[in-house]
Order: sequence, then C-alpha cells, then structure tokens
Amino acid sequence: MNHGPGGRAERNLKLVIEYDGTGLAGWQRQADRPTVQGLLETALARLTGETITVFGAGRTDAGVHARGQAASLRTASRLSLEEIRRGLNALVPDQIAVLSVEEVPLDFHARYSARTKVYDYDLMVSAVRPALERRFLWHQRPGLDVEAMARALPVIVGRHDFAGFQSSGSSVQTTVREVIAARLETRPDGLVRISIEADGFLRHMVRAMVGTLVEVGRGRMTPEAFADLLSIRDRSRAGPTAPARGLFLRKVRY
Repeated sequence: MNHGPGGRAERNLKLVIEYDGTGLAGWQRQADRPTVQGLLETALARLTGETITVFGAGRTDAGVHARGQAASLRTASRLSLEEIRRGLNALVPDQIAVLSVEEVPLDFHARYSARTKVYDYDLMVSAVRPALERRFLWHQRPGLDVEAMARALPVIVGRHDFAGFQSSGSSVQTTVREVIAARLETRPDGLVRISIEADGFLRHMVRAMVGTLVEVGRGRMTPEAFADLLSIRDRSRAGPTAPARGLFLRKVRY
C-alpha cells in the first residue's frame, strides 16, 4: 500500500470532467497560461494541502472541449469523495465541472488504462452563422454534400497508418491506430456530428479528418481520394485542420 505525508494511506481517484475549452491552453499544465490540468491541480492544493499531479486520459489541445474527460490522481486526503467533488467545483472556474469522483484500484491510470476514447466533432450547416453556439461548432454554408461525407467516412474504420492525418512535426513511435467506429449523424436543425472511437489518436487527427471530409462535402475531393490518403500517408495531400472549437472528448472507455 502506498502512503502519503504522515504515513497516511494514499487513495487513487478517478474523476470525470466536463469543460468548455474556450480561452484555455488545452489540458496540459503550462507555466504562464490557464489549462485544465493546471487549474485542477491548483484547486486540489487548496483543498487538500498536497501537491498532486492530475493525469488526463486525453491531452486535449487549446480550444477543444470535453463532455467526459477522465483523470486520475493520488491523494492521502481523508476528505470524502463527495467533499472532493464539491470542493473542486467550488474552486475551479465555471467553465470546468467535475461530474464524478470515485476510488479506483492503485494500478489504474487514466491515460494508460484507457481502452478507447470517443471524440465528437460538430458542424452546423445553415445560411446564418449561429451566434450563441459559435464556440462549440464549425459553421458551414448550405450546399455541403453530407451524403458524400458519409460515404467517405467508413474507410477509416480498422487498423491503419494515419500519418496522413497527423499534424506536421509530431514525434510518435508509430502512426498506426485502430478506429473502432466512425459515424456521421445529422439533425433537422442543420447540426452534423462526426463521431470517432479509437484506441488512440494522433495529434490533430480528428480535426484533420473532419477538415478533409469537408473538402469532400464541398466537391473538392472525392470519397475515393479520401480513401487513398490512408495509403499515401502524406499530410499535405489531405484537407485543412478543422478549428478546435467543434471538437469534444465525449467518453473514455476502460
């Protein structure tokens, strides 16, 4: 059993967090800019008196949101789970909400124990750019061929090399990932939601896919050319990176 200051037994806690990423510099702690990890760790220090590192399942970029980010942390605090949840929500900015806190086995790690993550990307197709929801979607003018986008999307399902959909300058050991599911849903109000579940994601991978799918929807690329990008593995051949504001980390599965 691990022990913290004063010999008290440490607990391993899992948090599920929702946040509006607008104005935040992403998940990962930075010295001079507000981040989700940094704000949570500052709140935990005030709440428990401990220096605690919070590990997130997904290191979301600046401007990206979360409906169900998962995080884990070790603490020797004797506060109840409900006291920790309430205390954190009282100390973090309103754009962050801790939805739940539970105790988990000591070998649980929010990032390394995750089996899959699910991301949603929201587009809005409408004649008028929405004012109230502008921070949470990418507006598209009418004429987007959503059916062509839906035909192109399923090709990404399976185990592939996604080098053509990662940001330039990324340094990862392998660009192979397995996409478990990919769906495109539409709503009568013009919302188009692209959902992708995978065992892991490259930097900007979902946003690059969405930006390229929009090229398909605009008739600037065929569904067949979209499929070819998996074998070409050249980022310069894909479409632009979609804005961060439409992307949500919806769920982490363990």
